[in-house]
Amino acid sequence: MGIFDLFKKSKRETQQKGQCFLDKEETEEVDLWSKACVAEPQCYEKEGKEKLLSFVITEGVNTILPMFPNELYKNKEDSFADIRLKFVSTTNQGEVVDLPFFHCVPALSNYAVEYREPNVLIRGLNAAEMGLLISSVKQSLNRL
Repeated sequence: MGIFDLFKKSKRETQQKGQCFLDKEETEEVDLWSKACVAEPQCYEKEGKEKLLSFVITEGVNTILPMFPNELYKNKEDSFADIRLKFVSTTNQGEVVDLPFFHCVPALSNYAVEYREPNVLIRGLNAAEMGLLISSVKQSLNRL
């Protein structure tokens, strides 16, 4: 179970145990995983040598994100001061919005298709969905 599971149950749990064949929905999910873009981490260094990790979600693209990037990408020498998620809009001339990863998790869980530890498959968001997600995360950050 990952952090995304706190907000939405896995579809796998509802399927029958011991099922020997793939149903149409499961076949589509397998195809979604194979066609999805894996969000590759980008590591940056702030002034003062603080390191941050960043992932990108592009509008309309199914994306595979790690559930626990802080655990998955840590090593003995380095730790990350911050983990960010960048949203890229193809509709709004490539507009990029940068938000804290873990503040986006509750909103992103609504768009999670399936969980396969240590990853989660997020379906491609359209411009309206992405805009709503971004504004709700920004509002929650303003309350802090």
